[in-house]
Amino acid sequence: MIASDDYDCIELYTEQLEHLGVNENSERFLIRTAFECRFCYEGIVSLHAACVENGEYAVAFTGHSGLGKSTRAKAWVDTLGFEWISGDRPAVRLEKEGSTACGVPWDGKEQIFRDVERPLKAILEVRRSPANYIRKLTRDQARQLIMQQSFVPMWDTDAAVMAMANVRRLIDKTPVYRVFCGPDGDAAKVIYDILFNHPEKIREADEEEMKIKDGFVLRNVVDEFIVMPTGDNIAKFDGAVVLNEVSAFVFKQLEHAVTRDDLLQAVLAEFDVDEETAKKDLDALLEQFVTMGLLDA
Repeated sequence: MIASDDYDCIELYTEQLEHLGVNENSERFLIRTAFECRFCYEGIVSLHAACVENGEYAVAFTGHSGLGKSTRAKAWVDTLGFEWISGDRPAVRLEKEGSTACGVPWDGKEQIFRDVERPLKAILEVRRSPANYIRKLTRDQARQLIMQQSFVPMWDTDAAVMAMANVRRLIDKTPVYRVFCGPDGDAAKVIYDILFNHPEKIREADEEEMKIKDGFVLRNVVDEFIVMPTGDNIAKFDGAVVLNEVSAFVFKQLEHAVTRDDLLQAVLAEFDVDEETAKKDLDALLEQFVTMGLLDA
């Protein structure tokens, strides 16, 4: 494959690729990467998200792998009558007044894509929760999230700078929220109602976040929850830590950045405990995590 400096001219020589033993999947990857590099110059963000539309607007579900982006999007399709745009990598084109989610002829493992375009109503960062609500993200939180979940070709300085500028433009044009919800149709209905009918119920942003430090993992070993150090932390951390069910639940929530209030809401929704007791116990547990060197706060 040969591409010009700004990727506006891309040439693919399939015979040479066959000679080198490059298979069809690798060919598609090369083509997609070249196009996504060109997107950087065209004001388009390639977003790692599951994207659905209702004929009028699109909604994109994004976030860290394994949290259920596709599951939440599918619940909107099955329950609310939405249709897929992309199961994994929609192109988001920046417009004068907003942004547009576009289907592209490639996808991730889901292999779901349609050649349609819809105005992008919102980007929702998915969090698992027995409670169903939406919280605004600060501009900095939104920027960090979209930077992590979009295509940025760090090997090409010029294209990478353009991609980062596009991310900043995107979060200025499109609301980015953190959505706490279950995976089922009832949860989809609640979140849809808040987003489309009752935006006044969207909770305000909170800049104070915390998360478990890198280098610690939670394992369930013979019905015991054990925190294990990994990598460089093995030499620094004295042994392992055994947690009870509630502490393990909080640890799991803290594997991704979260606010104290959202932690409290998760505990109240998951366990039969009154709010005052939950607040007291949660603060004590968080202080213990800090003392043990587990928490970035």
